[in-house]
Amino acid sequence: MKKNNEDLSNRDLMSSIYKDFEKKGGAEKLPGMGKPLPKSALEGDIFTKIVKNANYLPAWIRMQKEIKQRIEKLMKLTDDEKRITEAEQINKEIMKYNRSCPPALQKNLLSLNELEKHYKLWE
Repeated sequence: MKKNNEDLSNRDLMSSIYKDFEKKGGAEKLPGMGKPLPKSALEGDIFTKIVKNANYLPAWIRMQKEIKQRIEKLMKLTDDEKRITEAEQINKEIMKYNRSCPPALQKNLLSLNELEKHYKLWE
């Protein structure tokens, strides 16, 4: 059975809308038509630009900031028992972070002996 053009246009709504737009000369009236693209449009990757423009912050970046703040507070604690408990809690958060972030950005668990070193890695 052979399909005619009407059957195809009904199935692909966006194509038919675009074809109507072209027929009416809508593509020639677009702002910036015939002008070169700005350099900023050609730099970086499109996904990052969309995410940045939408003010979206991935969960793993939020977690990263929270962990950094918790490490900073841990560095100020003087009670050894509280320091150990807080370090354990932070290590649990680091494990969650490592499961959600890109592999290249994963971090090691905290060691109380090297807190300043770990803090710098979270900046």
